[in-house]
Amino acid sequence: MRLADVRGRDRSLCLFYGLFGLAGTLIMGALAVAFVRENLDAGPYGVIRNFIHDALTNLASQFIYADLVLIWAALSAFMIVESRRLGIRYVWAYIVGAPALALCASFSVFMYVRQLKIAAARTGTGPAGLRDDSLFDGPIGRKGHHPDGMPVPRAGRRQA
Repeated sequence: MRLADVRGRDRSLCLFYGLFGLAGTLIMGALAVAFVRENLDAGPYGVIRNFIHDALTNLASQFIYADLVLIWAALSAFMIVESRRLGIRYVWAYIVGAPALALCASFSVFMYVRQLKIAAARTGTGPAGLRDDSLFDGPIGRKGHHPDGMPVPRAGRRQA
């Protein structure tokens, strides 16, 4: 499915994720280029060594760096689960893209693709075996029903 085929809330989310990913790529790319230019005389390995050194220089930078690494790990698990559920290919590229460029860029692009897959499932053009209600009603299937179609008892009601 292409963005031109997406309507409503899905289109708004796709545009948001796409613009955020583009902004993240441009901003973080510009910062990366500035850092590389400043450290060019150190050679390729020196640039990486200097970056890691600068990122871990003091407790504040260590805090931010550790937080980003932990968020990246959690989002990697989320991306793997969602990619399997929705049939998103090449999830490894989004995961590797985070440390290669920026988490804000790679995760936004993943969310853009994810939203396209969700929109495709709503219109019936999504991956085989993915039902519309399986995406939107939670883990028990249709609202108020087990996957086998039987009603779920409401809280506070006595069972006969």
